[in-house]
Amino acid sequence: MSILKVLKKKNKNTGKKPLSLRKQEEDAEFVRQRKKEGIGLKSSLIEYAAMKKGLSVDRISKRVIVVKSDKIERGFSLMNGDYSSRVGSILCTNKEDSRYLLKQKGLTVTESRLFKDSDFDEAVKYAEKIGYPVVVKPTTLSRGRGITPDIKQKESLQKAWTKAVNAYKKKSKNHKILVEKHFHGEDFRFYVVGDKLVSATHRKRASVTGDGKSSVLQLIKRKNNERQVNPYLVDHLIPEDYTLLEMLHEQKIDLDFIPKMNQEITLRKQSNIHAGGDNIDVTDSAHPEFKAIAIKAIQAIPGLAYGGVDIIAPDITIKPNEKNHIVSEVEFSPAPLAHFPYLGKKRNMAGAVIDYYFK
Repeated sequence: MSILKVLKKKNKNTGKKPLSLRKQEEDAEFVRQRKKEGIGLKSSLIEYAAMKKGLSVDRISKRVIVVKSDKIERGFSLMNGDYSSRVGSILCTNKEDSRYLLKQKGLTVTESRLFKDSDFDEAVKYAEKIGYPVVVKPTTLSRGRGITPDIKQKESLQKAWTKAVNAYKKKSKNHKILVEKHFHGEDFRFYVVGDKLVSATHRKRASVTGDGKSSVLQLIKRKNNERQVNPYLVDHLIPEDYTLLEMLHEQKIDLDFIPKMNQEITLRKQSNIHAGGDNIDVTDSAHPEFKAIAIKAIQAIPGLAYGGVDIIAPDITIKPNEKNHIVSEVEFSPAPLAHFPYLGKKRNMAGAVIDYYFK
């Protein structure tokens, strides 16, 4: 069934008139309809990309599809096909292991060490050795869960340690905590398929910009209204709970504060989109050598044909060197944040994966 027929059928079933399917909106409407069936964004995007290419698609489950051409048949779980192996997944999940491989390939990584959850005293000694500020994070979790950046003293380290341990499921036995030297800069996610860079996205920390008359809370609500119409950001709104907006506490700003015109107020420490951050496309402005670093990082992980590379740098428009960036992590199954950016040009991540398999 064609994409247009799928959407018209869904709209007919819901009693609504078929929507105007402009080219730039068709994919968004497709994933919205699939979401009603309990199908996630990644799986619906890979399905859409295959159908758009004229390929046959059999949906096996909410996570798995089989895509067929005249000569090729491939299975996909979310946006990952059979060229992305279990080995690659394990290496990316264990951040210390992937970081070791990156370092072996000559890529710049931050100083870090892995600890058991019972080794807090040793972690304190290590933090003092490498010097504050440090970052504390669970080693096998994603979406920024349990991470605390920019820790400047032992008391804060204790709170961050507890947060990281509690982020694990209680039944889990793998309570490993990573302590690393904090590197100051902005957070960028590069998406690589094969030997090609598909996108570069600035993951900007949650913030609002003043208009001279609206309060911080009013600005958050307004920005969340904008995010509601974005198929990706709709599930990642900025918290309106003051207790979760830790940067307001540090700036001694409350939700009733009215920022000046064009005054930017940072709300959270984490740059993760799940924490309310913005995904801003910077593909065209990234320095070519940063793009080359991202490609090299993917190739450094055995069993990984494509994935996300997180780079922290003050500025990715200038030539990288050993002191102005680090490769933070490699993501096996990154979120399709470049497909529906808050600002900038959208990049077809799922389409690049389908093209890779069905050249």
